[in-house]
Amino acid sequence: MWFEEVARRLEAKPVRRLALSGATPAAVLVPLYVAGGELWVLLTRRADHLLHHPGQYAFPGGAKDPEDRDEVATALREAREELGIVEESVMVLGHLNDLLTVTNFVISPVVGALPYPHVLQPDPREVAAVVPVPFSVLANPLLVEEQEFVWQGERVRSPVLHYGPHRIWGATARMLLELVERLTSGEEGGAGPKRSP
Repeated sequence: MWFEEVARRLEAKPVRRLALSGATPAAVLVPLYVAGGELWVLLTRRADHLLHHPGQYAFPGGAKDPEDRDEVATALREAREELGIVEESVMVLGHLNDLLTVTNFVISPVVGALPYPHVLQPDPREVAAVVPVPFSVLANPLLVEEQEFVWQGERVRSPVLHYGPHRIWGATARMLLELVERLTSGEEGGAGPKRSP
């Protein structure tokens, strides 16, 4: 099955964990599913009024709560709160490298498989839109470029992934590129894992 292949590829290379050093621990769920014989990644566009990363493309996630036992609990709780994804419906497949953001969060990405079809209930207070993206688009190097942005008066460089009208950059773009690298490593043409229903 496709999720076994994804889990195997994620486990093939150890993940990097970062010390917090005053940063806020956080986690995101990287939701994957197969529809129409193709692998998809589920993103959200954050509401414009949010304090952190308003209007940006993101994975469901947020800061660790004191009652969260680990990053998996944080990622699953946030996915339920933001998108109505029931924790028990997610099959955890593996992890990506920790990432330190410019807003001083250490994000631990948790990769999980969703059943399809699925029913989502986005919270309009946090989510402006749900954006499914085909993995084949993410794996196309012609749709990725490096751009320079000004963030709080400083120039920063970030990869940008283009999908129709969507421009995905920052931490989300970096996580997506790592996901692509892990799932296509060693493959001719970077086709990604075999997609069986």
